[in-house]
Amino acid sequence: MYLALISKYSLKQPVSWALLAPSLTPHRDFGSSSNPGLRLYKFDSDTGKVLDYTQFYLDLAAANRADKASEWVTEYNLTQYYGLRDVSAESLHNLAEKLRFNSPQETTFFAKYLRAYNVKYDAADNCDGACAHQHFCAITCLEHISYRHCVEAAASALAASGKSSPLVASLINIVLTIITIIIVAK
Repeated sequence: MYLALISKYSLKQPVSWALLAPSLTPHRDFGSSSNPGLRLYKFDSDTGKVLDYTQFYLDLAAANRADKASEWVTEYNLTQYYGLRDVSAESLHNLAEKLRFNSPQETTFFAKYLRAYNVKYDAADNCDGACAHQHFCAITCLEHISYRHCVEAAASALAASGKSSPLVASLINIVLTIITIIIVAK
């Protein structure tokens, strides 16, 4: 995962980025987890600029079945996997824009991203449009307030179109219940 940091003054101007590596010791919850992952970064030794990285993973299911030591396997190379020309604020911002969940091509691209995000762990979760938008918000919004506004804007749009997901429907039900309790309490 990564963060594409956008200028506070020009909402479309990418200014920086941060790469967030997967956990080497992932926490196992029922239905949501990932395989352990680590990254080998390639950088310019004169400037310190990150040029690329290769992510490796350990398949926990296979490791638990194996009678011998398991090996770390290459999962993907950042620039090749996503077709990036370089690792820059602009390239990562453009990548984030591709994760929007509006067309079949973007759905396929998001599934590719989600597979890498889960470190090749075959999660049986169904990440719908609301879920995909939460990932987009997490990538593009550094501060909690901007993240919340990003998620709420999508929830409002989905609710208005009548295409609310179970997550959005649950949030709406919770809000309505709280409002009802406040009104009854008065």
